[in-house]
Amino acid sequence: MNKTLRKSAVIVTTAGATVLAGLSGAGIAQARPDDHSGVDRYCTAEQLNVSMTELDHAMGKTGGRLVFTAERGESCLLSGAPALGFVDDDGDPLPVSARAAAREGVTVRVTEEQSAVASFSFPRVDMTTGKQLHGPVPSAVEVSVPAPAESSAVLVPWSSGAEVSGPVHVTPVTSC
Repeated sequence: MNKTLRKSAVIVTTAGATVLAGLSGAGIAQARPDDHSGVDRYCTAEQLNVSMTELDHAMGKTGGRLVFTAERGESCLLSGAPALGFVDDDGDPLPVSARAAAREGVTVRVTEEQSAVASFSFPRVDMTTGKQLHGPVPSAVEVSVPAPAESSAVLVPWSSGAEVSGPVHVTPVTSC
């Protein structure tokens, strides 16, 4: 390769790398919501109070509702269905499967005045035999905060004393 052509190739390569570096840096700067005030953020466990309603019984199933309310002065977003994990007195996981209903794109704002809810249900009776289903009695439910990215979890006491046979079906959050 002649000297002029080699020098031109170096200049083009250097210029291209500079442009790419500038573009990638701009993309990173735009992806950081901490740099912009007023940008909506998804909730963390520290921002929420999570409670559980009493269980309802119908059609061989039982279940309840999880209520998500923001701490005083907080406002944040929830999206999707929470993951549930049932635990015993020692905090060890119990063999109960929980499945979240698939539904994307629904985002709910929660404040101390505006709550969001997610329902859950599980069978209590085998509908083909009519026999009662049995399962472990949890001490608490580990509720993952519903968000599109990795989320934190809140431990909610299981005060009903009911057995959980599974599988547990969980709905996405909705506004109250």
